[in-house]
Amino acid sequence: MKGIFFALAGGFFLTFQSVANAAISSQIGTWQAATMTQFTGFILALAIVLALKDRSYQQLTQVSPLYASGGMLAAIVLFINMTAIHHLGVTLTIGVFLIAQLITAVLIDSKGWLDMPKKTIGRNQLLGVALMIAGVIVLKW
Repeated sequence: MKGIFFALAGGFFLTFQSVANAAISSQIGTWQAATMTQFTGFILALAIVLALKDRSYQQLTQVSPLYASGGMLAAIVLFINMTAIHHLGVTLTIGVFLIAQLITAVLIDSKGWLDMPKKTIGRNQLLGVALMIAGVIVLKW
């Protein structure tokens, strides 16, 4: 249940962040908005780590460079997301993003990529992806 709560909260906040970022990018530019978002996120995360007195950051040298590059991917995602919202609107952008995430997640689970445990993907999961695609097509027209 805790995982579902966090997933719902993440989706909620991600949508609001997307809208706020698109509005900011209209005023100051897309890469500038991505920079501001990444920086303010860093400040909040650092404040939380310091408040929790969590010293696990001392293990940073043990993190694979591939996984450490997640922040760079986040900057690219922010840019793409803001640009898509300007062209497609919020609903269609989020719908297409969800489909892309779902397809990527199915591939990662089925192949065991990025050190994730391999999971069997059956007809029900593929049907779910197809229904998501159909739903976004309905949203578009």
